[in-house]
Amino acid sequence: MNPKQEEALREYLQEAIVPLIEQVLVKKLGQAMTFAAEQLMQPKREWQGLTEEEINDCWDSPLTPPFGMKHARMIEDKLKRKNT
Repeated sequence: MNPKQEEALREYLQEAIVPLIEQVLVKKLGQAMTFAAEQLMQPKREWQGLTEEEINDCWDSPLTPPFGMKHARMIEDKLKRKNT
């Protein structure tokens, strides 16, 4: 590419492409801010722990050893379902 072509390309980018990129960025930033504001406006839910029955379900499983990673994941799964 010769210097004249490079200069023409720079001018094109400055005049045509850069404004389009700026418009997209402004739009996406606005969407992100709207989403964040909506999330902040939602009331906070109270944490829901596990009931004795749900805890016993985890302990009564055939998994071994107790308190292993599988138990931890099972407990985590139950808490996720209750709090989402």
